[in-house]
Amino acid sequence: MPTLPAPNLPSKSIMVIDDNFDMLHLGRVVLEMEGFRVITASSGTQALDILSKIQEPNLVLLDMKMSDMSGHEFLKRLEIQAPTILDGMPVVFYSGMESVPDSRASGFIRKAGDIKSFIASVHGFIGRASPIEALSNLALE
Repeated sequence: MPTLPAPNLPSKSIMVIDDNFDMLHLGRVVLEMEGFRVITASSGTQALDILSKIQEPNLVLLDMKMSDMSGHEFLKRLEIQAPTILDGMPVVFYSGMESVPDSRASGFIRKAGDIKSFIASVHGFIGRASPIEALSNLALE
């Protein structure tokens, strides 16, 4: 079942697409704790439908292997549905695989990594420093 963003959170939004409920829930909790609005989809088909109805998120975290389509297939379908969307919205593979095929994805985050490096990677792709990094930088000044 898809979930829509929680109210009253900052404007930066992330869509998490994964057919594993536990990974979807964990991603949502971690990202909301970091202050992001989170939209979830449990399949590529569901994500395409949601993306056609909402303002595009600031980042998409995309599982590489889903039951209805691969992450690579999702990107192909997304380009057909909304040809210019990938020009302004980074899509990052979020996978347990060692590597991912060449595509229009903006990058790759391994699921097996720790939460701190996951958050740092997300902030890097979304283009803002994490609150923890910002406080650390203030303390150094």
